[in-house]
Amino acid sequence: MIRALLNIIGLEQGDTVLDPFIGSGTTGVEAQLLGINCIGIDVSPLCVLQSKIKTESIDVQLQIEEWKEEVTKRIRPSLYNLEGKTIDDAINLIHDEKVKNFYNMAKLVAISDNVRRGREFSNAFLKNLELMISSVNDYVEIVKKLNLKLGKTDIKTGDSRALPLNNESIDGIITSPPYSIALDYVSNDAHALKELGYDLSDIREEFIGVRGKGQARPNLYNDDMKKSLEEMFRVLKPEKYVVIVIGNATYMGQEVKTVEFTINYAEKIGFKLVKNIDKIIFGLYNVMQKENILIFQKMRRR
Repeated sequence: MIRALLNIIGLEQGDTVLDPFIGSGTTGVEAQLLGINCIGIDVSPLCVLQSKIKTESIDVQLQIEEWKEEVTKRIRPSLYNLEGKTIDDAINLIHDEKVKNFYNMAKLVAISDNVRRGREFSNAFLKNLELMISSVNDYVEIVKKLNLKLGKTDIKTGDSRALPLNNESIDGIITSPPYSIALDYVSNDAHALKELGYDLSDIREEFIGVRGKGQARPNLYNDDMKKSLEEMFRVLKPEKYVVIVIGNATYMGQEVKTVEFTINYAEKIGFKLVKNIDKIIFGLYNVMQKENILIFQKMRRR
């Protein structure tokens, strides 16, 4: 879907797309493959780490392979690990940030498998590490085989309500704001965020949609989305497009009209809605059944 949307809004090699809610990095990967530069921003350090892994690990493929034996021999006591050193001890020896990020992510995935599915940590780590390395190798191979000129990626922790970008510097925006009213991302990723050293109560204050209780929560969400939409308008070049994938969630037994709110406010600040596409959601029927792909164009101010 993201690749199709990049084509639909007419982005070409060398252009820059922004995703102010980069999440797990899909926009970054698809833009990279098409030779489009991507700036990805997210308030979640876990999302930033995931996105970096997906777009930067190909730069250090050989170094990742080189560190595999050193890290995996620390996974469980053996004749090769008589000192009882841990995975963390090995990972902390890695100087290259991209390689260290890769192995830290493998560890977090194993922790997630253990917490969510009860899988034994060591087995989960070894299995996921093999899958991750295989994925990087496949990526590198296909880039060489097709002689792709990859786009540049810049993934960083930031706030969609105060983008660190110049006015009218972006060629297109594709994003999906958090469904935090329906999904509590802080609680959902608590195990990983704690492992990364973050205090959940502190980080909760930074996330859009999870602040406040009762009716205050959707009100705060709407205020935050207004600021985010205003920032998207500010950084986007005139006549260019922003694509927002969003849906109406159910909160406290009531449907929250997020789609209608987004359309109304976006048009109020100068966007023109050019397409509204229904998209069925699979797997979230308990909170929402469909989302909308909203395509807006930034109109020139008269």
